[in-house]
Amino acid sequence: MIDITRTRNKPHDNTMPDLAEFMTTDQAAKALGFTVESVRNLVYKNKLESMRFGRSILIPKKAVKDYLDKTKGMGKNDPRRGAR
Repeated sequence: MIDITRTRNKPHDNTMPDLAEFMTTDQAAKALGFTVESVRNLVYKNKLESMRFGRSILIPKKAVKDYLDKTKGMGKNDPRRGAR
């Protein structure tokens, strides 16, 4: 007989991340000069690192800094911004 209690009661890693290292999509949008929808698009297209905690999207401050460094000197509509 198969013991299914172990798989059913498997603990989840729901530990709260250190919020001092993360920002919300609204905070990231203000830092990047984009709309919240644009930041979400960057996240969904994997152009901006993020993590989900519940229904919230948390973006590491380092990821925003890296994105700003990578796109420094480019205009908002510069097509090179989309290149990886």
